[in-house]
Amino acid sequence: MARLCRSLVQLCWVFGMLSMLAGVLFRLAPTLIRTTTYDSRGGLILAGVLFLCALATREVERTLSPGG
Repeated sequence: MARLCRSLVQLCWVFGMLSMLAGVLFRLAPTLIRTTTYDSRGGLILAGVLFLCALATREVERTLSPGG
């Protein structure tokens, strides 16, 4: 279970970073927004949600670990 939690934390963190980078990129380069349906604000909100998911999963891992 701990390995699953660690994997989930890593996935949430990586996708959060990618989402944040895409949100900033689309915010700084508005010409890219016209060619896609990606919303920079939505990407930044998604990044925040993924980072919160990583934090919550880390706390669950601590709770489930022996002696935690």
